[in-house]
Amino acid sequence: MMTAAARIGIDSCPIEGVNKEKISDVLVAEGIMDSEHYGVSVMAAFGYRLHAPTDKTRRCAQEVVAWVE
Repeated sequence: MMTAAARIGIDSCPIEGVNKEKISDVLVAEGIMDSEHYGVSVMAAFGYRLHAPTDKTRRCAQEVVAWVE
């Protein structure tokens, strides 16, 4: 789903650390999901970015690493 979204210009991000049981309870209570046939396996956020991504800048290792002997 995330790959398909990217192909049509929609950004996505997987969400970790969710309480699947609570999410399932909400979806069932709202009539969105039938827990007898379906369950929550993954969550992801989808949307459009406000600004174009900027070029990544990285500092060289010598600037950020200090070796301790």
